[in-house]
Amino acid sequence: MAAEPVKISLVSNKPFIWNAEDACIVREKYRIVGALAGCLSRAPRQNIQLGLPLQLLPEEAMLLLQEGYAQLVNSDQNAKLPSPEQVDRFQKMREESFKQQAEIGIAERKLIVQRRLDQIKEGRKAKRKQRLEKKKAKGQEVDEEELRRDEDKLDVEDIQITPMGQEHALVQIFTETPWVEEVDTDVRWDFPSTEEERVRYRVFRDLWRKGHSLTCGGKFGGDFLVYPGDPSRFHSFYIAVCLLHHQTMSAEKVVAMARLGSTVKKTVVLCSVDDDDELTYTSLQWTGIS
Repeated sequence: MAAEPVKISLVSNKPFIWNAEDACIVREKYRIVGALAGCLSRAPRQNIQLGLPLQLLPEEAMLLLQEGYAQLVNSDQNAKLPSPEQVDRFQKMREESFKQQAEIGIAERKLIVQRRLDQIKEGRKAKRKQRLEKKKAKGQEVDEEELRRDEDKLDVEDIQITPMGQEHALVQIFTETPWVEEVDTDVRWDFPSTEEERVRYRVFRDLWRKGHSLTCGGKFGGDFLVYPGDPSRFHSFYIAVCLLHHQTMSAEKVVAMARLGSTVKKTVVLCSVDDDDELTYTSLQWTGIS
């Protein structure tokens, strides 16, 4: 049975994946890394740890589409007003969620009470003794049996636990709406539309098919960083720079790129498509000036 295609949404002509399972699938199964671009709901005022959506490079998205692993969907679907049926389903989901949270809350409170039962018994004894002593001090009659009564038979079920109010229930924040049943796939995307984009995509696809993982190489002055495996486990070996085949480069730029690659312990690879429509790769290695 073929796997269901991953859904990619275009937002301002940029591809995003909003579903957490899809984000895991493209990385674990298809070696597509992307970059998390959303804030965390519990820590929104920082940019060290990010969350969904997963933003893809145009080359990553096009590869998934052409390989049949993904489909483009209309992101404007999520902006439509919900139908009465969807509102009803949402309210039922909220009520069921609250019911489950309330049951879990009571169970957790009972565990806490069980662990502190001895302390609760001692506290009750101390309060009863203080109350009876106050009665004695006022000259009131005190039941000596009540003073000697122990509470060893006190059990968790004897202690009243206040149920959680609905205003304290956790609310699930969706990154992808679960209410859309029919996906609109009537979406057009004009990538690649220039010769430079076509070269970049061909290079990306070729290196990916050779078993590499690729990410954006902008921070090292290239188009892609090329890894032998998942970037979380390996350092990149190559900096891929995509060029038109007859594009000229000054000697200073070639030397600068080679020295940069040597400094960061990576090999710079110039990538282009020749006149015979074949991909060519030229590596640069800085050996110093003798």
